[in-house]
Amino acid sequence: MTKIDFDQMYCGAIRRGDIVIFESDGREEVVLVLQDDILSQGLPTIIAAEIQPHRAGDEIMATEVLLNKKESGLGAPAVCRLHRLHTIDRRLVRAKKGEVEQKRMLEAWQALDNTLGRFRDGR
Repeated sequence: MTKIDFDQMYCGAIRRGDIVIFESDGREEVVLVLQDDILSQGLPTIIAAEIQPHRAGDEIMATEVLLNKKESGLGAPAVCRLHRLHTIDRRLVRAKKGEVEQKRMLEAWQALDNTLGRFRDGR
């Protein structure tokens, strides 16, 4: 079981569209929060999508969204991978790095729809 360091825990509100850092197996990872704000206030976990650095020339898949360096939380362009979802114990969240604008969240929802195959549902 992971030991929680409460002195390192992020105590601010966690909202949909936030870019946060959480600790996983002794290393820090950056994610985009997808979960509804009301659920984020009441549940002990959050649902988020992985963010990884983007290398120029790499293809962006239909299940990914390109983030510029200002919004990525990494200080460099990055890819939000909506096919790599995490359920995170909120006590492991260490810091908020930023947030994405509504336009980018709409792109994330489209990529998530692609991940889940919703386009096949005719919706």
